[in-house]
Amino acid sequence: MIEIECLVCEKIINIPNYIDTEKYEGQMVCQECKSILYVKLVKGKVQKYKVLENKYGVQTWADIVKMAEKAEKQQGKTVEDSS
Repeated sequence: MIEIECLVCEKIINIPNYIDTEKYEGQMVCQECKSILYVKLVKGKVQKYKVLENKYGVQTWADIVKMAEKAEKQQGKTVEDSS
């Protein structure tokens, strides 16, 4: 059985036996936090993997990084404007 880690709550998701792990592309729901994930599997390996809907109520690390990058760009513009 293939397992993947939820990108939101980091709990292990067991991929059900009825899913063809040789070639699967679609959504999965984390049983712990109920977030919806997009997963693409080819030959039993994860090729693509991302959060479609975060139901957990917290931000993922990717969201936090994006917010930090945005704040950094805004801060850079402010510093340049004041020079």
